[in-house]
Amino acid sequence: MANRIDIETRLAAAVRACLSATPNQFVSEDESVRDVCRWLSRITQELLRDTDDWSGYAWVDDISPCTVTRQLPDTFTLTGLLIWGAADKKSFEWKEPLFASIHLPGSSPPYINYDLRVGDADRGLTKCPYGAPHDYPYVPVKHWLFTFRNTGE
Repeated sequence: MANRIDIETRLAAAVRACLSATPNQFVSEDESVRDVCRWLSRITQELLRDTDDWSGYAWVDDISPCTVTRQLPDTFTLTGLLIWGAADKKSFEWKEPLFASIHLPGSSPPYINYDLRVGDADRGLTKCPYGAPHDYPYVPVKHWLFTFRNTGE
């Protein structure tokens, strides 16, 4: 299993590939965006595992992108749905709102800066089963359950 630094390095490479695409290629269905989601789901799993409010029986299955933007030449922003499950919840899967802003602070450092937010604190976890309609990001989240920031230092 990869460690957090390895996952962040791979996430940085995936974001760099996305940011190098021409604006017309930069869409949420693009394979490079799916690659970012793949590594973003891995780092989210690692970060959630270290919190007291996340079950040790839970896992992150995937991230489904809703909107993807390039705010600056070196900043990638994604809204989407975190798809997750838990063995202690009869193996149902749920989805939670997710916001991620990832900044690459230069070409040589292997680290990344990120602001990652998961879950609507006003709703709580396990309120939206996978397959049910979800109104995020069209109805924004005001209070996040989990917020993770890495300044790369």
